Amino acid sequence: MKRPFGWATLLLVAGCGGHPAPNAPEDAKLAQAGDSGRQSLEFGRVKQAASEYRQAYTLALARDDVQAIGNSGYNLAVVQLADGDAAGALRTALRTRDALAMRAAPGFAELDLVQSAALHRLGRDLDADVLAARAQATAGNPDILARASYVRGLIADTRGDAAGVTAALAGFGRPKTPSADWQADHEELTARLNLLDGQYRQAAVHAQHAADIHRAELEYRAMANTLALAALAMQRAGSPRAAASLYVQAAESAAARGDTASAGRWRKQATSLGSDGTARHAVRTSAERKPGGVTRGEWH
Repeated sequence: MKRPFGWATLLLVAGCGGHPAPNAPEDAKLAQAGDSGRQSLEFGRVKQAASEYRQAYTLALARDDVQAIGNSGYNLAVVQLADGDAAGALRTALRTRDALAMRAAPGFAELDLVQSAALHRLGRDLDADVLAARAQATAGNPDILARASYVRGLIADTRGDAAGVTAALAGFGRPKTPSADWQADHEELTARLNLLDGQYRQAAVHAQHAADIHRAELEYRAMANTLALAALAMQRAGSPRAAASLYVQAAESAAARGDTASAGRWRKQATSLGSDGTARHAVRTSAERKPGGVTRGEWH
């Protein structure tokens, strides 16, 4: 089975049952809830994973276990982002932070990062950037550092800040063996920087490389997003037919997953670009397909 891409790779598993004394009995229900949540997410059952991590969080409160509260709260927020529920992820992150503070425990880089990503999705980029910067500064894990840099790059791109995207790319570091998520995030930000710099065909190449990585990792929502990014690049490069085809591909993937909002938006963009019957027929066909299926977690 493929390793899950995106947020799922950053779930916390160490110490999910806290630090019991030597020979103390393990809280089997708490450990099982955490294990079940991860397994559900690995198999694409995002809503089931959210239910299991919500149970783990409740059990961690019952145990009054600071580390388990932090871990399970963070993991629940991750899964809520994977399910497209940014508002829920933000509520969970804030609730977890309050629960830790009540027990005189500090927050941590992973919690800052997931809260930042939720804020970015909700359009609160000033607050999001502060938290992502703090995650960058305090991360002890290179994957967290790279992902915090990625979120800061998305924020910079939103405000059209090419220098900010360049700085975010520099923050990724250079691992000896880059992971799939590192490569896909780096390719996407490079595409976004190329778009800001007017290098549209290069942007399309990098965006399609990112889509290929997402596809190989079974991360179909992120794949569709980067296909749409490639479509935008080809549109700006003056290749409307290629752009329309890429928008249709993104729309078909979104529709098959039940993401009707994205599918409708990308179909509309494809229709506006399609000057021949082929593009219009592809849009109609994609609109007639019934939604279904699930995908793994992602950050877009």
